[in-house]
Amino acid sequence: MAGGLFDEHPGVQVILGHLGELLPFNIWRTDHRLEVKPAGIPARKPLRDYLRENFHVTTSGNFATPELLFTIDEVGADRVLFSADYPFESMAEAAAWFDALALDREVHEKIAEGNARKLLGL
Repeated sequence: MAGGLFDEHPGVQVILGHLGELLPFNIWRTDHRLEVKPAGIPARKPLRDYLRENFHVTTSGNFATPELLFTIDEVGADRVLFSADYPFESMAEAAAWFDALALDREVHEKIAEGNARKLLGL
């Protein structure tokens, strides 16, 4: 993100597992530190903007509801994809957790399949 790749290629999309590999949880601090001390990085925008425009995150192996809700708030419901992280995690456990979530129906459908269909052209 910091290297300017997404400025040169704004259409590039990246999928990260495990609710974004902690990026959604650390993006504020990263941007804040770069604002205080820019360190000469070539990125033209705050890194949070790239996270919200160029990245999609999956639920893979992270079936924690508070963390999912935070991630949805941080990157947007259109950027979250359901997955299980098989063979490390159980598809049955992942599906049971996901099906029981108290999400808006539209958001649930986007994360369940709509976002993946759109992103991957399925």
